Amino acid sequence: MPSLEVLQITWWILLGVLLTGFALTDGFDLGVASLLTTLARSDDERRLLINTIAPVWESNQVWLILGAGSIFAAWPVVYSVAFPTMYLAMLLVLACLIIRPVGLKFRSKMPNQQWRYAWDWAICVSSIVPTFVFGIAVGNAILGLPFSFEENLMLQTKSVFFPLFTPFSILAGFVSVSMLLAHGAAYLRLKIDHSIALKAHSVQKIASFTALVCFIGSGLVLNNSEFGFTLEEAGHAQNILSKAVGVQKIEESIELSQRFFSNYAMIAALLAFFGFMISMVSGKKHPSVGFLATSTSIIGVIATAGLATFPFILPSTIAPNHSLTVWDASSSQLTLFIMLIAVLIFLPFILTYVIWTYKVFAKRLTLKDLDDPQMY
Repeated sequence: MPSLEVLQITWWILLGVLLTGFALTDGFDLGVASLLTTLARSDDERRLLINTIAPVWESNQVWLILGAGSIFAAWPVVYSVAFPTMYLAMLLVLACLIIRPVGLKFRSKMPNQQWRYAWDWAICVSSIVPTFVFGIAVGNAILGLPFSFEENLMLQTKSVFFPLFTPFSILAGFVSVSMLLAHGAAYLRLKIDHSIALKAHSVQKIASFTALVCFIGSGLVLNNSEFGFTLEEAGHAQNILSKAVGVQKIEESIELSQRFFSNYAMIAALLAFFGFMISMVSGKKHPSVGFLATSTSIIGVIATAGLATFPFILPSTIAPNHSLTVWDASSSQLTLFIMLIAVLIFLPFILTYVIWTYKVFAKRLTLKDLDDPQMY
């Protein structure tokens, strides 16, 4: 059996992979749905957009379930802190993730245009809101949340909502929204044979530029006006209360500067930067290049957030010594090992199914395809 440290690092990487998989797959259908009322004017055009994601949106959400499940199983303390503290924000996301599929299923059940118009806006709003909240959540995972533990490890926290909206987290939310709008627009360019693809190309360029500006801006805000956490003294493995954590302004701390601007974090940031740049300059005749560019930017942004904050997973703003790290917030060695075996067995089946689904529904759609009674 691998050592506990190896398993903890492995699961930290796996968590990043699962969250990236969610952003890459469910990200583009969130982006497409967010653009529903902007790019498409007629009912047929909106149906065309919806049917680009209709065959895959359900399987795409598997990655969200896997990501949340891995946090629950591999990092149970993180799960028990993050979800109650951000309860209202998570409840808002859950409500949107319920409304959106209902809208996709029901908007074409009745020919009434007011009915369809109302559902179109519901689909659009219930896609933009969770995308923004996801960015807010990541921003607060970097800055920290207000929680602490008693000596018996009883959690002390309270649900907060408006305090989650800080300058840095709001910029992180805008990065999330604009990044996935660009990703959704790039996907539309691949999937439809219609003049909307030209509009999507313009949206992709604007959204990529916006995401790049917000990404750079969030880094400047973080460096100049926020505090970071340093692991001054490592405690015993899986003992949350045994370590010492320092809090310093990022621009004044050599250690924090080295971590935030380490070789790995800078490589990830450059990956995001070049992804956004290529997305902005990709030609109209090369939609696959644009889609690969937005995918690269997503990978880079998520990797930057993870690498810049390692080994912290969720810092505490009111009791820094109680912050959660890779080393003390994980499940036991046996639990991590058993779950790793399960992942190695079942993940290939999930990947095979996802690849097969995309291959079967790879056809570019036109308005004529909407005559098929199976279409939404």
